[in-house]
Amino acid sequence: MKEKIILVSILLLGMCLRFYQLGINPPSLDWDEASQGYNAYSILTTGKDEYGNLLPLSIRSFDDYKPPAYTYLTASSVALFGLTLFAVRLPSAVIGTFTIIVVFLLTKEIEEDIFKKKHFHPVALLTSFFFAISPWSLQFSRAAFEGNIGVFFFALGLFFFFQGLKNKWYYFISSISFLIVLYSYHSFRLLVPLLFIALGVLYWKELKKQFIVVLIAFAICFFGSLPILQSLILSSSTTDARFATVTIFSDQTTLDSSIKQLEKAQKYHDIAGEILANRRIVWISTLTKNYLEHFSPDFLFLQGDSGQQHQAIGMGMLYLWDLPFLLIGIYALVTFRNKKSFLVFFLILIAPVPSAVATGAPHAVRDIGSLPFMQIAVAIGVFTSSLFLKKHFSQMLYFGFVILASVVLFCNFLYYLHQYYVVTPRDNALYWQYGYQQVFAYAKLQEKNYQHILVTYYYDQPYIYYLFFNKINPSWYQHYWQTTERMSAIRMYRKIGKYEFLPIDWSAMRGRKNTLIIASPHEVPDTVKSLHNIYFPDGSIAFEAIAQ
Repeated sequence: MKEKIILVSILLLGMCLRFYQLGINPPSLDWDEASQGYNAYSILTTGKDEYGNLLPLSIRSFDDYKPPAYTYLTASSVALFGLTLFAVRLPSAVIGTFTIIVVFLLTKEIEEDIFKKKHFHPVALLTSFFFAISPWSLQFSRAAFEGNIGVFFFALGLFFFFQGLKNKWYYFISSISFLIVLYSYHSFRLLVPLLFIALGVLYWKELKKQFIVVLIAFAICFFGSLPILQSLILSSSTTDARFATVTIFSDQTTLDSSIKQLEKAQKYHDIAGEILANRRIVWISTLTKNYLEHFSPDFLFLQGDSGQQHQAIGMGMLYLWDLPFLLIGIYALVTFRNKKSFLVFFLILIAPVPSAVATGAPHAVRDIGSLPFMQIAVAIGVFTSSLFLKKHFSQMLYFGFVILASVVLFCNFLYYLHQYYVVTPRDNALYWQYGYQQVFAYAKLQEKNYQHILVTYYYDQPYIYYLFFNKINPSWYQHYWQTTERMSAIRMYRKIGKYEFLPIDWSAMRGRKNTLIIASPHEVPDTVKSLHNIYFPDGSIAFEAIAQ
C-alpha cells in the first residue's frame, strides 16, 4: 500500500508538470506541431492527409515524411477538442504521463532481478520520480514530439518482453508495442533491431523453449514493418527522403571537405593523406565524434543541443545533480554481472547510434531512447550510494547526505522551472515561430480590404499556419493542391487563394497594388511605415504589416 501511495503521488506530480499551461507554454506551435495538427484534422475529416494521400503510413508534411503514429493519435484529441494548440499537444502529455508508470514497471522487473526485492521497490520508485521531473521528458511531453511516443512504446515493449519470459503470451503484446515504436519515430527503426539482437543473445536459452510463440510474435512485428523496410531498401521511395536528408553519408558538407582534403593530398603526393581523406574514413571519424558528443557534459548537463526547442535556456537534458549518481549507477550496472543490468548499460551505449549517423549531433530527440535507461542508472546510483553510506558511516552522516542531496535537487528543480516557465518562453519565442497565430487573426480581419495578402517565408512554412489557424476545409485544400498549387509549390513559395507565401523582396514589391504585406522587420526598409506590428514576448517586433 505504501508503494502504491508513493507511486500515485509521483504520477500526480508528473501529470501536473506535463499539463500545467500546456496550451500556453511553449508559447506557440512550431511548424512541425502545426503540420501534425492540420494533417490529423485532415485525416479525421476526410481520411486523407493534406496532399490527398489516403490513410498514409508516412506523413509527407514538408517533404520530411514523418512517422504516422503521432498524427493518428492527434486525430482523436482533435475530434474531442477541435483544432487547437492544446489538442495537438495533448497526446504527448498523456503519453508522457503514462510513461512514468511504464518506467516504474520496467525498473521493477530489473530491480527484482538485481536486488532481489519483491515487496517494496525503492529503485523503481526513484526512477519513476526522476523521470516525472526530468527536463528531457518534460520538454518533449509538453509539445508534439514523435520521439516521446516512441519512448513509451519502447519501454512498454521491453517490459512485456520480460513478462513474456514468465508467460509466453505476453510476447504478442511486446511485439505489437515494438511495431508501434517503428511507426512512432525514425530513430527507433535502428534502435529496435539492435535491441532484438541483444535480447536474442542474452535470452537465447529461454527463447528456445518458447520458440514457436516467439517466432509468431516476431513475425507480427516483421511483417507489420514491411512498409518501413520497403522504404529503406528502395532508395527511390519518397518515404526514404527523411533518411536521405539527415544522414551524414549524404551530407554534402562532409563530402566536400573529404574531396578537398583528398585533392590536396594528391597534389602533394601524400599517400597517407589520401587514405585518411577517403570518404569512408571521414564517415567513421564523423560518426565517432557525433556519438561521443551525446555523452558530453555540455549536452547532458549544461546547455543541451543546438535545437532551441529541445531544452530550457541554461539547462542540459538532465539535471546537473544527476551527474555523480549517473556515473555511480553506470559503474554499478557493469559490476552487477546480471543480464538485465547489462541490458540497461547496453541500451545507454547504443541509444545515441541513430543520432550519431545523422547530421546535427548531438540531437536530443534522436537520442531520446537513452532517457529511461539513464534515469534507471541515476536511481541505481542513488540507491547504491545510500546503501554504502548507511553501511559504512554513522546514521547522522547518512541523514545529512539525504538532506543535502534533496536540497540540491530541489534547488536544481526550481532553477529548471524558472528557466522553463519564465526565461525560455520570453527569450526563445522566435524558435517556436511565435506570432503566426496573431498574423492570421489580423489578416482575417483585413481580407475584405485587399486583393492580395503576402506573408513572409522568413520564419519558414507560413502556409501551414494559415491552414491550421483558419481551419481550412481539408477537402477543399486537397482539391486545390491537386489542381492548382502542386504545379507551382516550391520550398519558398506557395499561393492559396489571395494569400501568397514567399520571401519579401522589397524592391519587387513596388508594383504591387491593393496588397497587404506581412513581413519580418529584417525585410522592411527603415523608410517604410508599418500599419500594424506583432511583437515577440520580449518586446521585439516579430512581424510588420504594410499596406500598398
